[in-house]
Amino acid sequence: MFNLIAVFFVCSGIGIAVHIAYDLTSHKQSMKIMNIVWILTALWGSYLALWAYNKFGQGKANMDMPKNKDMDMKMDMSMGMKMGMKMDMPMDMNSSRPQWQSVTLSALHCGAGCTLADIIGEWITHYIPVSIGGNALLGNWVLDFILALIIGVYFQFYAIREMEKISVSKGLIRAFKADFFSLTSWQIGMYGWMAIVYFVLFVNIPLPKDSWIFWFMMQIAMLFGFICAYPMNALLIKLGVKKGM
Repeated sequence: MFNLIAVFFVCSGIGIAVHIAYDLTSHKQSMKIMNIVWILTALWGSYLALWAYNKFGQGKANMDMPKNKDMDMKMDMSMGMKMGMKMDMPMDMNSSRPQWQSVTLSALHCGAGCTLADIIGEWITHYIPVSIGGNALLGNWVLDFILALIIGVYFQFYAIREMEKISVSKGLIRAFKADFFSLTSWQIGMYGWMAIVYFVLFVNIPLPKDSWIFWFMMQIAMLFGFICAYPMNALLIKLGVKKGM
């Protein structure tokens, strides 16, 4: 019975990821990296991810503005400036987004890097075990963290470079500062749940990495990662270390 539940949720995640990927072909995100973020989020978020995508993933702030509207806006701004009118339009197109949505997107952006890294890392260690001090689980988690940091910083760097033109070195430094604590909090949440899985729930039961139940546990682990990363992202945005999305 439990295996059937695992199959249902893992397959649901894959199916919803395919659905979102297809929808994104006609509703591309204004920030390109978010196209990848939503697909990766769906793999673990399943129906929650679908709800979030329909709720604010296709919102005005995330959708590309039609060219004719963009041209009209520029003409209106130009006319307003010539007439000495005060323009009240905010420079940040996402400024009208509720704070919880902005923080959620920032956390999901971070989590996408972790998700991709964990998928890669778990399959690598499934075929090529990595141990530290004779401990395979510790070796697995260290590898996952390193991969998550590399991929996460790249995702953050890509987002920063889309928003402003800065040098590669400055962009990487800012990406590392913005992503390190967020990513670490996500991985702590994920490792915390997987520790319960390995040492409590499945302490005497084999849990192979090519099983449906393992990947269902990983889906839940990512949810705990999001729960831990959300307040950290809210703090980082408040302190100005990260920009809300």
